[in-house]
Amino acid sequence: MNVRRFESDASAAVLAELRSMAPPSGKLRTSSCLPKLGNKLRLPSIAVDEAIRDLYRAGMLRYQADGRELPASGHIFVVLEPVRADPQETAWLHALDAAGFGQVESGALSALAPVLGGLTPQDLAVLARGLRQLSEVDQAETDDAGFNVSARHLMGSSKVLSRMSARMLETLGLPMRLRNSSPRYVICAGPPEPVATLLIENPMAFENAVSSGLSQEVALICTYGFGLSYLGQEWLHTNETPEHDRPILIVRGGSPPPISELLRGGRVFFWGDLDLAAISIYKALQRAFPGLRMSRIYESMLSMVRDEDLSHPYCHLFDKSGQARTEAVDNYEPLDLDPTCLALWRACKVRAVDQEAVPVSTIRALGSYGLVL
Repeated sequence: MNVRRFESDASAAVLAELRSMAPPSGKLRTSSCLPKLGNKLRLPSIAVDEAIRDLYRAGMLRYQADGRELPASGHIFVVLEPVRADPQETAWLHALDAAGFGQVESGALSALAPVLGGLTPQDLAVLARGLRQLSEVDQAETDDAGFNVSARHLMGSSKVLSRMSARMLETLGLPMRLRNSSPRYVICAGPPEPVATLLIENPMAFENAVSSGLSQEVALICTYGFGLSYLGQEWLHTNETPEHDRPILIVRGGSPPPISELLRGGRVFFWGDLDLAAISIYKALQRAFPGLRMSRIYESMLSMVRDEDLSHPYCHLFDKSGQARTEAVDNYEPLDLDPTCLALWRACKVRAVDQEAVPVSTIRALGSYGLVL
């Protein structure tokens, strides 16, 4: 019998609760079971999402996943019985044992088995030896971007380390940053002494803000190729962070100050879509920047979300089906939101508005201010 270990502390509790909810088929409706988890286990939505992703990677949940590895379909399937090792996992465990890994190390690395299809026993042996050798190299050899380290040590592939969990890397004694799959670019525009900083979720909305003229007085920050919430990771802002892992600033216009100054300023606002995912991003950022506030641009979006011509439901066509919380939502309230953020959550729990729908004139008029409800 294969004993599963999870990255998230909440994963085991979430799995047990899902199993108690599930009928004999293991099939649950996504939109009703996930809000119930938050209430029953007293967990914030971000913690539930992390646990769901963890269980999906471990093979304990099955569903159609979106880009964030969260359910993109109306149903999830819970594995009701402990998972038994399949031949692929058995072969991988044998390769790990032959490479000299102990039981604890093999237990962590066994979770890589589902993505090893197509590798011959010889390939598995080579990969296991490569991981063993990488775990023993000098720190100087891993002081590089993850794609470079992976390609130079693991069968010429830049992708292997990015497929590994935090627990796997920790077991090997490797830094978590090696999971990063590409350079982190941050686009910025603004004057040398901005009156405020506005964090913008999507690149097109960033361009709309630039064209509005807002960057003449406000510093605008957007990420490209990764989520804004990355900027809220504490390790990113320490003196020990390697230079190649820090955000690479690309100036779109003007001459804004360094990004560290902009993020630590007294007036930093967030503007994204008016949807559940954006509120999760905001909360992730707020943990690193407690003074962060929602932008007043949301004021205009609150009236839009009540208009069927200007808002949309959570479904596949609008690329929001993975966020759907349309059933049992009246019995669910997030436990960790400030009053302003909670008001936004209530407004968008059934319908959403993308930030690109906001007129340029509104961006210019409201972009310098925080939201007050």
